[in-house]
Amino acid sequence: MDFKIISILISASVALFIAVLNHFVVTPVKESRNRKREQLKTLYAPMYSLICIRISLVKEFSLSSKKLLLGSVDKEYQSREYMETFFLNHSGYSSNELIDAWVNYAAQFADYEKENTENFVVTLVKEYNLLKKKLGLPYDKDELKTGIPECIKEYREFL
Repeated sequence: MDFKIISILISASVALFIAVLNHFVVTPVKESRNRKREQLKTLYAPMYSLICIRISLVKEFSLSSKKLLLGSVDKEYQSREYMETFFLNHSGYSSNELIDAWVNYAAQFADYEKENTENFVVTLVKEYNLLKKKLGLPYDKDELKTGIPECIKEYREFL
């Protein structure tokens, strides 16, 4: 075979290999990472902040009653209604486990069950920290392990 033909075949093979690698490996990894970033930015980080704010409102009562509670006041972003609306508007970024925990939490009316609130908070906090870990961002190992946010770390003793 002629030297030119061999070099053309090698060049074409390398180009084809790079195109296949890019299409089947690099692009899916990038898309997955972008989806995780979008989940963190759009749902998990704001919900984590809302949870911490609402826990802080009733922290002392939660600790004394050994019951994880979420407080609510008339300020728009600190109310249960605001959090419910926010979650419903961004639930497309949520995992199935978080949606299940949310349904059980939101279905409570006057009688709040410790397990439903705790399950919702723990699921959200663990998934929030897991996303941060997968994205290579700083995360809290204790929060990832227990699901109890740092703002009420004393509650970890009751688990």
